[in-house]
Amino acid sequence: MSKSRDNLPLKRKYVRVGKILERIASAGDDAIIIVEGRRDEESLRRLGITGNIYKLKSSRIGFRDFPAILSPYREAIILTDFDREGEELAIRIRRELAPLRVRANYSLWNQLRGLVSSDIKSVEDLADYFKKMELELRS
Repeated sequence: MSKSRDNLPLKRKYVRVGKILERIASAGDDAIIIVEGRRDEESLRRLGITGNIYKLKSSRIGFRDFPAILSPYREAIILTDFDREGEELAIRIRRELAPLRVRANYSLWNQLRGLVSSDIKSVEDLADYFKKMELELRS
């Protein structure tokens, strides 16, 4: 079997993850990305995502002042970790956003989780994971 055919599932995953990351990166100024902490933000920045990012756990504010922080935005892209705790946090964020008239974009997280959760459990690992896939495809 040829090497390119052996890498087909990896290539598909790489392309799909890349497309999701492009969609996140192309979010406009009226969107904010909600992550758990500083390392999650650093990982997204290393992937070229330059948009507004709110670090939920790094902030002393947490959910208390969510309305004040999120009211200028029309969309919130939820990117919590891919483990059970991250899933519970994502659900809570969706509930908190509902009365604020901020659209909770949960689908990108759900798609990413479906693709990467068997390999990584956190957003902070996403940049290294994506780069690793890229290197494997080159070899």
